[in-house]
Amino acid sequence: MFISKDFIGGNIEFVSVDTNYVKLKCELRGSDDWFYWAFRVVGAAGQTITFDLQKNCIGYYGPAISYDNDSWHWLGEQESRTSFTYHFGKNEDEVYFAHHMLYHPDMFQRFCSLHKLETSALCISEKGRNVPFVELGDGDECVLLTARHHACESTGNYIMQGVMEELLNYPLPGIRIICVPFVDYDGVVEGDQGKGRQPHDHNRDYIRDAEPIYASVRSLRCLATENNIRYAFDFHSPWHIGGENDTVFIVQKHYDTIKNLTRFGHFFEDAVTPEALPYFKTNDHSPDDTWNKSGSPCFATYMHATAGAELSLTLETAYFKAGIFAFTPERAIETGRCFARALHNYHRRSAKVSFTGDLLYQAPMNDLCKTEAGYDFSPLLFPLWHRLPNTDFLVGNVETPFAGEESGYTNERWCFNTPDAALIALKKIGFDLLTLANNHCMDRDHIGIVCTLEACKKNDISAIGLASSEAERNRVFTRNIKGIRVAFVNYTYGTNAFSHQNFLLKDCKYAVNLTQPEETLDGSIDLLADFDKIARETDELYNPNSPTVKRYLKQLSDDIRLAKENSDFVVMLLHSGGQYNENPDPYTRMLVSRIRDMGADIIITNHPHIILPSEAENGFFTAYCLGNLQSMYSQPHNEINPSYSAVVNLYLERSGGKINQRVSFSICRIVYREGKPPQTFDTYDIWRQNQTEEIKSAILYYANRFMPGQNYTKPMAEYPITF
Repeated sequence: MFISKDFIGGNIEFVSVDTNYVKLKCELRGSDDWFYWAFRVVGAAGQTITFDLQKNCIGYYGPAISYDNDSWHWLGEQESRTSFTYHFGKNEDEVYFAHHMLYHPDMFQRFCSLHKLETSALCISEKGRNVPFVELGDGDECVLLTARHHACESTGNYIMQGVMEELLNYPLPGIRIICVPFVDYDGVVEGDQGKGRQPHDHNRDYIRDAEPIYASVRSLRCLATENNIRYAFDFHSPWHIGGENDTVFIVQKHYDTIKNLTRFGHFFEDAVTPEALPYFKTNDHSPDDTWNKSGSPCFATYMHATAGAELSLTLETAYFKAGIFAFTPERAIETGRCFARALHNYHRRSAKVSFTGDLLYQAPMNDLCKTEAGYDFSPLLFPLWHRLPNTDFLVGNVETPFAGEESGYTNERWCFNTPDAALIALKKIGFDLLTLANNHCMDRDHIGIVCTLEACKKNDISAIGLASSEAERNRVFTRNIKGIRVAFVNYTYGTNAFSHQNFLLKDCKYAVNLTQPEETLDGSIDLLADFDKIARETDELYNPNSPTVKRYLKQLSDDIRLAKENSDFVVMLLHSGGQYNENPDPYTRMLVSRIRDMGADIIITNHPHIILPSEAENGFFTAYCLGNLQSMYSQPHNEINPSYSAVVNLYLERSGGKINQRVSFSICRIVYREGKPPQTFDTYDIWRQNQTEEIKSAILYYANRFMPGQNYTKPMAEYPITF
């Protein structure tokens, strides 16, 4: 019997042999302690031999076995994770054993030959080998595919093969594909582990402003500067076994493209077939989650930060199993095909704009979010990190000033001031725009408005509804979202002046977009009154002959007209209604009707703090209240639980010079925790974890309450709305 590592991928060190018991160990070769091994046995036909690796480095199904170092299968479950016993058949004179199912360069070359792809040399490796790469398709923009930054991580090649196959059959228009299958080519050939090599491995050779030590990384960095890299994907295997390592997951490395990464993840989840390894977006790693540090040197970080890739990520594929499915080359290749289909869907996606309910920071929210280092509000929405950023543009209504500690943080129930750390948390989870024209915008008087706008600017998050000058107030806020110009207009019914007695000065009326005079002033309607009184006052004040509120309606009309002139689509973000009213009040209904006549294309309303019934008719959608996305108070009002809220998703697509729209929504719920900040969850995630009739019934009650007449019968991640 002869035991050898003399083949592509071989890695073993012989320790001892005692009759039919062989002790072996992995060769680290300059890497940190890890688990990779592969060896060949010749001349053991007819024998039964136990191989002891002396450490936990054998997977769920025993070793991978091959008779040609090409086709692989699992031996089967073993009692031990450190050793296995093999019964050599009488004709099995040569058998390969490995930690996992290997993939070597000849396999890639055969794939290329089959598809008539020509391989070229990316560079010459440190040991004088030609590092292969392939280029296919044509276009000014590129997709860059890489694998084996860590030499032993073979799963990435199977995934890459599936991606290439799908893109060959269904090319991305105007996109060229560059594939580098073996970044650490020497390590692949010689059987190195390749991860944790000193002074650093290939995937840590992307230190900005530092010269790479590896030729292949140097060449990849040159490719990034010489080509227009739109998408960059690096395929890896995770650590050995257990927990997250038994899944397929995406590693998100940076916050500023969190929405791109999240949207792609949802497309990927939707594209996965039963024949593939399962992938669920909830298994992904967000930036700075446990070991995943945002901005750390690696391929994905470099391709985004330096090459400007719109989408740059690492995909990790388990060595042994994902969920209940054992790893097989066929499943991995199909997973790659699914990944490519997801890229197709992402590439041609509609513009998506999402709107959340009220973000409330009441007492004692600040105290619950206080840390030794200051404040951390990120736990509040952390359960939604894989949901909220699944959009191109995320809008939220924030009901608090950010006026600084010197103005006194929130110390009473209905008058707020919140640390800037809350803005940092909102930015991290993907909010692009905050609407600030609401009844709490003057809680710290006019100075609070000034400080709030400065805080938003400092934290690079856009804000509308308030202004620091007349010129700023008169500007239209418009964003180009996937080629569609969308304008956003934000107005409030009032500022709680009746409570805190902070009124806008005569020469500062521009500071807040108001639909009526401030509370208690002539022409102001009290929306806390009963509906009959509101209806009478609305009829009196808003008849054609009444001049009292003319200035407010004219300003609103002028803003919408200007928005239409400068955009393709106008979103009206309205703050109006009576708190905890079960239905929209007469004043808000009147206002919605007029805003629609003025030319807005959709109306999203907040303030009543509970989900109200929406309307979808003749292609026009109106939401009367989305509820609270964040809040400290859970006491039901008239049996409507304010812990539930809706997130509205607006999809826009240009077709023949016309903007087509469709609308969907999700249902969220705030979960309260004793002595800790409350957290908001998507109810679909709650349902998936605990599929009881009670939970299902509650979710569907609020889904059907938000969109009457649609008759939803099962919890969903997004509920479509039929107009």
